[in-house]
Amino acid sequence: MKVGGGGGRLVLCGIAASVFLGLLAPGGALAANVVNGDFETGTLAGWQVHRAQEAGDWFAYGGDPNDPPSIRQDPIAVKRGDGPIQEPPQGRYAAVADELNPDTLILSQNIALGAGLSHRLNLLAYYRSYVPIAVPAPDTLSADNEALGGQANQQYRIDVIKPTAPIESVDPADVLLTVFRTQPGAAKVMAPTRLTADLSPFAGQTVRLRIAVAAHEEVLVGGVDAVAVESAPPGQLPPLKKGGGSGPTRLGFGKVKANAGNGSAILPVKVPAAGTVTAKSAAKLIKPASAKAAKASTVKLLLKPTAKALATLRKKHKLRVKVAVTFKPKGGTAETATATVTLKLRAARRRP
Repeated sequence: MKVGGGGGRLVLCGIAASVFLGLLAPGGALAANVVNGDFETGTLAGWQVHRAQEAGDWFAYGGDPNDPPSIRQDPIAVKRGDGPIQEPPQGRYAAVADELNPDTLILSQNIALGAGLSHRLNLLAYYRSYVPIAVPAPDTLSADNEALGGQANQQYRIDVIKPTAPIESVDPADVLLTVFRTQPGAAKVMAPTRLTADLSPFAGQTVRLRIAVAAHEEVLVGGVDAVAVESAPPGQLPPLKKGGGSGPTRLGFGKVKANAGNGSAILPVKVPAAGTVTAKSAAKLIKPASAKAAKASTVKLLLKPTAKALATLRKKHKLRVKVAVTFKPKGGTAETATATVTLKLRAARRRP
């Protein structure tokens, strides 16, 4: 960086210029930035973790489904043999809270919102609770029996709070905006759901994004992915996708039916409207597949292994493949979700 004389002119050179300008929103104001919001570093770098009882933790999990356990990042649920959890809904990694015993687990990050701009928060949230969702009265994020006075507390919530507020506070004076919260009696499972929130009223301030799980009775696995803030001059943020992004936008997947005779598999895909569904594997383990839906329904994608996948199947007889499934509705914007499919192939019979 070089500062010239004459009128205090500032001249940015080389890499410094490109980095600085990349942080600018149109109009010259600083855009908001979420550090490692997609967790594709495979870590929680940029985020702060709060563990009230230290009986659980937040994990950056995912990776290649074919990686050995020593490499693949697995939360507690997988390690204790409860079976697989929701695959990262976008990219290779996501973040999830998981616990062995009652705990309050919070993931947070301070975000500076440039003055004079409109700001919009986007993220994907999902959860699975082993017991019914419950919220105590008065509300609290504590999982401590004494604090709860015999009440249950099994909840997942996402808030924008003051950066100076106690991290577990639910005081209205500390909570600037609630993006999402489970209500008493809500479903015990929520598939990845796109959430958005208008942060424009807080332009010019630094706010804290808080993603919190309180699990008092049993395990509550809460996940988040694709956290980002869009910034633009007032009135220039791109329009939201149809439906506003406040409900489930991710495709639904049914039980995979593997054909051990030829190594193929059928993946049922639930779509919300008429359109085209396509599938491919980044590792080129399945052949490109497609199917059309005439209306909201479940379509069946036939996934055939490539020669590369067949070579592995002949040796190991089983192969987990991460498949990117894209739904393109008629006249709408495409949505992509990830499914993990296990291909199987019976061992060839030896002739006597």
